[in-house]
Amino acid sequence: MSDSQLPAHAAVDNASLGTRLSRRTFLFLSALASLAGGAVRRADAATVDAGAVAATPEQIAEWNALLKESTDFPLYSALFGRRSRRFGWGMEIPRGPLKFKSEKTPVPLDDFERSLLIAAGLGVSGMHFGIPYSEAEAGLSTYSARYTGRTTPSAAGIGNADMFYTEDGGTYFVSTRDANTDGNWAHDRLSDAERLIAAVKDKTRKLSDTRVDLPRGEPHYSAHNVWNANVPGSTVFMPVANVSEQLLGFLFIVAGSGYTVWDDANGRPAGDLDAFFKSGLLNPEKKYALSYMEQYILTCSGVEMGDIGHNISLALQTIGLGGWFFSGISPFSLMGAGAAKGVPGMGFRFETNPKWGVPNPIGLDGVYEGYCPPYHKDMRAAVQAYVDLKFAQGGTYDPQSPGPFLDNAKIKGGAVPPEPELVEAVVKIAEYIHATYGKFPGTVPTIYMRFYTQAHRLETTFYDKFVRDPYLATHARNVARWLKKSGQA
Repeated sequence: MSDSQLPAHAAVDNASLGTRLSRRTFLFLSALASLAGGAVRRADAATVDAGAVAATPEQIAEWNALLKESTDFPLYSALFGRRSRRFGWGMEIPRGPLKFKSEKTPVPLDDFERSLLIAAGLGVSGMHFGIPYSEAEAGLSTYSARYTGRTTPSAAGIGNADMFYTEDGGTYFVSTRDANTDGNWAHDRLSDAERLIAAVKDKTRKLSDTRVDLPRGEPHYSAHNVWNANVPGSTVFMPVANVSEQLLGFLFIVAGSGYTVWDDANGRPAGDLDAFFKSGLLNPEKKYALSYMEQYILTCSGVEMGDIGHNISLALQTIGLGGWFFSGISPFSLMGAGAAKGVPGMGFRFETNPKWGVPNPIGLDGVYEGYCPPYHKDMRAAVQAYVDLKFAQGGTYDPQSPGPFLDNAKIKGGAVPPEPELVEAVVKIAEYIHATYGKFPGTVPTIYMRFYTQAHRLETTFYDKFVRDPYLATHARNVARWLKKSGQA
């Protein structure tokens, strides 16, 4: 068993570690301890926005040592060592059998810790290989919307999920979905802390100077998350998916395979599709229920967002941070559905309809926008924008644009753009959905946010008091390091 796999307690010091760990690991930890001194530096928005990584040589040396420790951390140790460790510095459980109040002052993540977690969730791994063949297409399958390979999978390679995060120093948007020229971050960014921080910084956009501040109670927080979610010192990572783009991708796949999208709620085809029945493009006997399709794409989006969050949760173990994967904050509150009531959230644009059970988020202007009005003139323009993403000059299947193949120009030259009739069929279906349901997609959100991962300093004293085998050696080391760095040792 490696030292990273071992349960640990906050009181462990170098001498006691030396009796349990290998000499090599003990010397490594001693070296880290020698670098751990100095005043704590707040990892806030200004650092991310700076042109260069603002750090001392000692900090960089410490980060590089921690980076090596994290990248060497065994996968199965992270999997079996993962727990929801919800109690962090400065938190309090006010009553009950686990009543406890942390006396520690919250300390936020630093640039390196944050970047490491983001790289786990949205890091670029080069280019994926696409779908090599489909019987529904004449040449290279064109289901994928992007060739960007990332640390999380994507249904059909559409790959539109990205992430917001909020912390003491501000609220940010991170996008790696179109980073197909970055190469594989593992080749250089994951061996040099400054490169890793710079790579994440390059994909990060600051949205505000403050944490997303929500009233601490229902309906904004679930009752069991009021005391610990989105609190000072924490970073909350919020994956987001563009379900409207996912639906357009699936409509091309489904209609291109001859299926008739069937509006099962109203018992009719999704649009006036007679011309396509007559031409043979669509088969009226092959029905694909709209409600099922939209559940399907929402599930795909949720899985992708869940994978992002779970990857971040695994990375928490490697660096010794507390935190957990959860859903107990209202996405409507976070995104801004309550702006008119004084809860602005992140400022997303919403549409409402008395027939809908909940408001529909359609985008954050200029940052993350749905494939629908008002971001496109109409659904015809939205469909054309999606086609252009893949087939216009510089698009995914342009033989001159980057790709994963040895003979890229030749193989991508075998990609056949959709016939005008297929594009027109998708336009008719998309227009029908938008007109019938008042939004696109018709029965699920245009933009989807639901799952989060929080990271914070672990209150090991709480776990020592109440829990058996409460945390890993990495957690003990992180706590000891940051108690010293923040002057709380």
